[in-house]
Formats: sequence, structure tokens, C-alpha cells
Amino acid sequence: MCSHSFSSTSSPAGADHNASDAVGTATFGADDAAQAPASAPVTQWLHAHDAVAAAPERCAEIDLGALAANVARIRQQVGQARIMAIVKAQAYGHGAIECARAALDAGATWVGTAHVSEALELRAAGIEAPMVCWLHTSDTDFEAAVAQGIDVGVSGWELDPMIEAARAVGRTARIHLKIDTGLGRNGCTAAEWPHLVERAAAAERAGDIRVVGVFSHFAMADEPEHPANDVQTQAFEDALAVVADAGLKPEVRHIANTPATFTRPDAIYDMVRVGLGLYGLSPFEGVSSAELGLRPVMRLVAHVAAAKRVDAGQGVSYGLRWRAEKPTTLGLVPVGYADGIPRIAEGTHVTIDSVRYPVVGRIAMDQFVIDLGAEADPAEFVGKDAVVFGDPAHGEPGVEEWAEAAHTINYETVTGISDRVPRRMIPADGAAAGNADVSGGRAETADDSSLSLTIPTPAAMQCLARTLASELQAGDVLILTGELGAGKTTFTQGLGEGLGVREGITSPTFVLSRIHPSLSDGPALVHVDAYRLGSAEELEDLDLIDTVEKSVTVVEWGRDRAEGLSESRLEITLDRPIGGNTAAQPDSETPAPWEVEDEEEAAAPRIVTLRWVGPRWNEAATTGLRAALAEFTDTVKEG
Repeated sequence: MCSHSFSSTSSPAGADHNASDAVGTATFGADDAAQAPASAPVTQWLHAHDAVAAAPERCAEIDLGALAANVARIRQQVGQARIMAIVKAQAYGHGAIECARAALDAGATWVGTAHVSEALELRAAGIEAPMVCWLHTSDTDFEAAVAQGIDVGVSGWELDPMIEAARAVGRTARIHLKIDTGLGRNGCTAAEWPHLVERAAAAERAGDIRVVGVFSHFAMADEPEHPANDVQTQAFEDALAVVADAGLKPEVRHIANTPATFTRPDAIYDMVRVGLGLYGLSPFEGVSSAELGLRPVMRLVAHVAAAKRVDAGQGVSYGLRWRAEKPTTLGLVPVGYADGIPRIAEGTHVTIDSVRYPVVGRIAMDQFVIDLGAEADPAEFVGKDAVVFGDPAHGEPGVEEWAEAAHTINYETVTGISDRVPRRMIPADGAAAGNADVSGGRAETADDSSLSLTIPTPAAMQCLARTLASELQAGDVLILTGELGAGKTTFTQGLGEGLGVREGITSPTFVLSRIHPSLSDGPALVHVDAYRLGSAEELEDLDLIDTVEKSVTVVEWGRDRAEGLSESRLEITLDRPIGGNTAAQPDSETPAPWEVEDEEEAAAPRIVTLRWVGPRWNEAATTGLRAALAEFTDTVKEG
């Protein structure tokens, strides 16, 4: 019986997401919420200083359902690659903590920030997912990063401070080596790269660090045809070859940002870093969010503060750069450049009741003026919502209209909305736009499906695998991915027990494939290690095709190699979210904890993501699989 605590990304709204988790977050309408059913969504407001006691006169609405839909759209784009949600700069002005949670619930498995301080805030809010940060100074608190299990990007000089921090904390530091492939910011030069890699490999052998990743960043990915993109991709390949020659085995290789995610399938590798696309905005000039299948997440709204009739010739705002050509009605919108509206933005519009009205005159610190027209009744407009920008698909001005007027980019415009503007968090309701459905930590598309679970102990992992085994049959192929020590062998041992095969399942590190025959009439288990195989062709040389139809085949490190074994497969990814609950300890009857020597890492939970692909996993099969996993969830909760 599985008697271990269990948690899932499909936790109820508000569970472990209380307002007290983050500085500056408060629940709006708390008295009403307390009387509402437990399942009712709670709308939250983020503000830099105080709880917002009433609907504010201006706010940025943050649609977490749109964010979840964007994660699902990215999942369609990248297949089985991992998704890192970039939440630096308060999630591009959207609110880092809530957006990180929403992205993880929707299927992202990593989080990225620029600074260690940003990552520490996420850890303090209870976010346990793997996270990496990459911009440091000599004052960066590397010891805190190591202590909290935060991965650190290393371009060169940071390696020695990370080694010192690891020794001071008494914990192996996790780093991602960064190569400058052409952007010219941080990142190691190609000339110094072999030396940095050699030093990192020595530090890994000494136990001071673990090279978890290798990464770089594109300079021109928003111009897909620019030749620099090919040059950088080749430079990254060359850098990876140096890493492999040094004997390092990074878990994740990542270079693709949002534009590369949509245009460079050859640059997806193991993980993509999605920032702008997460928030539903297009990185390409002349290509809309809707054309990419994305939904804008931020909607900036302000109540009309005043309205009045004026005569022809009336000037507006500083410099009197605009004058009424005829009698008209002017409206006052209470946001300005102190709120992040660019002062130089002229010729833009807002919408009120789906009607566009031009912004006139210069934008001031706290306000700007709109022309409501000669027929407008001032009394009818005071208090109405003016949408400054939102979703053009709904007839609202796009943030791009404001960015163009200010001679800047949409990135800067949303990021610049100041903390004087409260963020109204609109929870995901489980229904995403388009052909993707996102709910309860599960992202589904018409072609494949996925489900993420948090597994606290090795015994629970084996229980999960035994449960999964009950739904498998001869011919099934499982592609198992996870870094060293993530628990792949622990999972396969449970799978073998559930299938009733001969015992003795161990890591197949020194044997490319091993057959475990059934002790009953069930299928055999074929356990394959594809780590040392360079291609799908080398996997074919093992003649697995002769055993696939009559066995359950598990291929560790099989991504990009084992897909050709069958048109249907289960893709299972095991992630180790450093910084998790270390209180959960395996009992004495469980196997060695995840095959990890570090006790704290051994006690950390694992995030298991299952994706089912192909005709074998039709509606009937996936219904049975979901039911079995639901029973597993209930069992471990009761335990």
C-alpha cells in the first residue's frame, strides 16, 4: 500500500497560495471570500505598499488563465522539451510570485530570474521548482543561492565564489555554464571556454559543484532570417562539444528565448526560456499575438476621473500641443508617466464600452486627456472604465500601439507599469483559449496530453510506477528523462514490480539494454540506457524492434533517440526541485533515496510529468490512466 504524503499541481485555488506568502499581496473582499464555497476562486490584488480595500481607480488586470493558455501553446510548439518561465523584473511587470505559480501549474517546470535576490523572493514564497539566475556582481549572495538550491549562471569569474559558497554552506552548488555565442554581454568567450569548462569539470569531480546546464542567448532571434542566428547556433554546438569532451553531462542545454522558440526548432534542445511569450505578447514586428496563438495577460484599466465640455480653441496639457478644432467633450484618465505611461506617447487611443477615443495633448505625471467628441454627455462618462491597453482580439488597444507611439518595444511598456498601479490577479478558471485546454496543472492539446505530479519520497515514486504498470501492455514504450539522481532507476524498479518481472533492476549505466522476463504471463520489461548513444540510428543497432511488440520498453535518456521505436509512447520526465520539503524521509524499507548521496537532495520531492502521445493512448486508454492516477492520489493522501 502507498502510505506517503502526496501533492499535485492541481491543488485547489488558494491552497498554499495565501496572501501572507508574499510581501505586498492582499486578498480583495476577504469577508466575502470567507463566506464563499472553498472551491470559489479568490481574486487577489498585488500592491507595493498596502492592501487594496476597494476596486482601485486604476489597475493592471493579470489574466492567469491567459497565461496558462500561453504555456499550453508553448507546449505545442516545443514538444517534450522543458519550459522555463522567465519571471524576472516582477514577471515583466505582471507579478512574479503569482505568475510563477500559474506557469508551473500550467506545465512549466523551471523558473528563471536575472538576480539571485529575485529567486530568493520566490523561494520565500514557497515556490520549490528548479530555478536559475544569471546576472551577478561581487555583492551577490552566492551562499544564500546555494543554501536555497538556486541554480546560478556562471560566465567565468563566478565559478570561484560558487565553489567557496558551496564549501561554506556544506552543499553542492548547482551551476549553468554560459557561453557568449555572439550577444556580447555576459557569457564566457570562445577563447576562454575550454579553460572554464576544464575548471568546472574539476570542481564537479571534487564535489563542490554540479554542472546542471549549459546555455547562451540569441541576439537577433526576433529577426528570424538574420544570419547571426545560424552563427550563434553553430557556436553553441561547438561549445557543447567542448563540454562533452570534458566528461560533463549537463541535464539541460538551453539557448532558445521566445522568438527562437517559434522559429528555430533546431535551437530548442532540452529546454526553452519563455519570457515575453508567457505574457502573451509577440516578439516579432508585424506579427500579432493572435497570429502566434497567444493571449495578452495584462489589461490596463482606469476609471474616467472627470469629463467636461470645452469650446473650440481649448488647449490641453503642458505645452498646449493640442487644441480643440471645434467644441467637444474631454475626459481625464488618471494614469501618467509616474504609472509607466510613456510621456512621449502621442496619437494613441483608449476604449470605453468598446469605442476608441484618441489621447490628446502631452501625457503628464498622473494623467492624460482623451477627446470624447462633441456629442458626448460628460455625466455619462465619469466613472467608466477606460481600457488603456489589453487584447486587440477584443477590440482593445494593444500594448504595441503604445510602444510604437513611444518609439520602444512591448517588453518595455508592460515592464514599466509602476507599482503605483495595483495588479488584479484573475485566477485561471480551467478553460483556455483556442484548441488547448489548461486546468489543474494539466496541459492538453488535440495531439498529446500531460499531467504533472509532485512525488515526495522514493517509496511514493515506486508506488506511482506500480500504479502506472497496471495500465501498460506489451508494445508500450516509455521514454524516461531526468538528471542523474532524479529517481529514474527508482521509478523503473517500481514499474518492474508492478509488471511482475524478475527482480534485480538496477541502473543500466554499463549495459546498454537488459531484459527482465515476466514471472507470470505478462510482458517482459526491457530496460535501456541511451545516454551514450549519439543518435536514433545507434539505438536501432540494439535491435530493440524485435522485442518492442512483446515487451514494455523503458528507455532512459531516450529523448530525441527512441521516438522511432513506436508511434505511441509515454514520455516521463523527472525533475528534482531543489529547495523542497526536506521533512519527508523515506522509511527503512525503501531503496536508497533516489540514488543521491546528498541527504538534503535525497529528501527533496520530485516532479513527475507524464505525456502520452499517439493512437495507443486513445480516449479509452487515457481515461483508464487518469482513473488509476486519481486512485493513486487518493491512496497516498489517505496514507
